[in-house]
Amino acid sequence: MKLLLLMSVALGCVALSFAWKEPWIGGVGLLVAFVAMFTDRDDVRLDDEKRSYETTSSVRNMRGKHR
Repeated sequence: MKLLLLMSVALGCVALSFAWKEPWIGGVGLLVAFVAMFTDRDDVRLDDEKRSYETTSSVRNMRGKHR
């Protein structure tokens, strides 16, 4: 949700820079976009964190033997 909000603010700033002919507003928008990209968290859990029966290394070893 935070990423969507920050990206919409960034897009709004870039659009305002074209409408008002003020280039610094576009720069602020680009800075907000970079902050949004680099502070976005990817909460995808790994197989080891899910307490699954097979670990990622065992799956990798099994796939390597059959190829």
